[in-house]
Amino acid sequence: MLVSLSIQDFAIVERASFSPGKGLNILTGETGAGKSLVIDAIGALLGHRIGREYVRKDCDKAVIEAVFDGISSVIPSAVLEEFGIEAEEDTLILLREISKDGRSIVRVNGRTMPVSVLKTIGMYLVDIHGQHDQQTIFDPSTHLGMLDAYLGDAIDPELQAFREKLEAYRAILNERKKYETDPQKSRQMQDLLRYQIGEIEEGHFQEGEEERLAEKLHVLKMSEKRNLHLSFVLDALSSEDSESPISALQNAASHLDELKNMDASFASSSDQLHSICMDLQAMYGDLRKEELDSDESYDEVEARLEKLRGCIAKYGGSFESMQAFLKEAKERLEILTEGDSRLKQLHAERVKIEQDLLVVANKLHAIREEAGEKLSSQIVSELAFLEIPHAEFKVSFTKRPKDRFFNRTGYDEVEFLFSANKGEDLKPLAKTASGGEAARIMLAIKAILARADETSVLIFDEVDAGISGEAAKAVSLSMKKLSKYHQVFCVTHMGQIAAAADQHFFISKDQSGERTKTNISELDETGRIAEVARLLSGNPEDELSRVLAKNLIEERR
Repeated sequence: MLVSLSIQDFAIVERASFSPGKGLNILTGETGAGKSLVIDAIGALLGHRIGREYVRKDCDKAVIEAVFDGISSVIPSAVLEEFGIEAEEDTLILLREISKDGRSIVRVNGRTMPVSVLKTIGMYLVDIHGQHDQQTIFDPSTHLGMLDAYLGDAIDPELQAFREKLEAYRAILNERKKYETDPQKSRQMQDLLRYQIGEIEEGHFQEGEEERLAEKLHVLKMSEKRNLHLSFVLDALSSEDSESPISALQNAASHLDELKNMDASFASSSDQLHSICMDLQAMYGDLRKEELDSDESYDEVEARLEKLRGCIAKYGGSFESMQAFLKEAKERLEILTEGDSRLKQLHAERVKIEQDLLVVANKLHAIREEAGEKLSSQIVSELAFLEIPHAEFKVSFTKRPKDRFFNRTGYDEVEFLFSANKGEDLKPLAKTASGGEAARIMLAIKAILARADETSVLIFDEVDAGISGEAAKAVSLSMKKLSKYHQVFCVTHMGQIAAAADQHFFISKDQSGERTKTNISELDETGRIAEVARLLSGNPEDELSRVLAKNLIEERR
């Protein structure tokens, strides 16, 4: 419920505020006083587009603020949680500033929010109905929801059962997509997957192997260089080779022995050369021990490393990605391999669940069809009360096309059809009603659906155009009835409707200074009589009009 509204520097409204109450709140005033500006201000708090032209001349900004209570029963907790809104004491404070350069600032319970948040939460708070607006009531896409709201809890078990089966049905359809493919393409894909799986698996690659192979390759490369240099040294020291340096030294030592036998002066040289040969032979033995043998050759390790790196490059760029590719390839191959048999199984499951869905959808349709007849009858009665005695109303059902047969509500598409006069064909509601008829049709439907409609505040902006006399009286009584379930606001020019107010607010223009100002004041009993009299005759002081006004007010209590 709207507890208070304050408006500052909004068009010709310098500063105005009022605190509406429960029931029917009537707003009246002279033409141009700013009655519709109040509705525009509320619309701004619901996220409606408001331009800088609404900022009062010579002012920096316009400010509108409203307080709503009873929030927990109107706005779903999930919506409040989504935007991080904490409704302390079950209250919501909405504020919107429009600067003269056109920018908007929105605050919800003191927190800055985007305008889109107002649009989301506003739809739960207020429903504004204007004479020429295309309201939700005239939008065929909303009619099924209204019919189900009219049914209330009676349809919930069947809807829940249908939605559970629909979820299972959609799961089957999604799984079928995995198996459905062209047979030739399937065989080609299976061959490719088997090749890819084989190429990865035949290597038996291990995690971290690339680093280990690279290190091993480095070690083998250094060992090869070491052994190469060592082989030159060993070749030089080998006595097995008659042409090696050490063989030449040993041969020289034997010749020195011969010289020593002929001349003792060669003895020292002979001994020294024999000692050198012995040292070199010992060195040869030590160096032979330094030769390295490896179980793997450099070429073998290099070939394995290149194969591993090639697989990694082809299948993901890392060992982990390659393993993920291998897993997915195996799963895909399994799906393709078992595709035919699984498709047959899924087809049987789909046929069975479609039959189950159709059974429940038929139950939903039967429940709705019965409720549609009852709703139509009640609306016709309400329209007769609202001075449309020959009205016909029908809840029309059609089945959705096959390509979108099932959705969360079943297969029904619903549209309200209407005819105001005898002999006229029933036509879609949006194409039939206008002006005074539109207002009364809307009131009739709202009155019947009032208990189911959870929107807390309903606003009717001059929807009384085109009606008078008994029709106006009926509209006032219907609004009174509607106000038992909602807080209702009505901007009106008709005394018969204004007389039904629980609270009556008068909107006036003050042109005594240099600038025009709009004021909002709540009327007491005397003020209400005078204003209703003015609306009836144009003269608030006319005694007959005042008597009639007083009688109308008493009659509408």
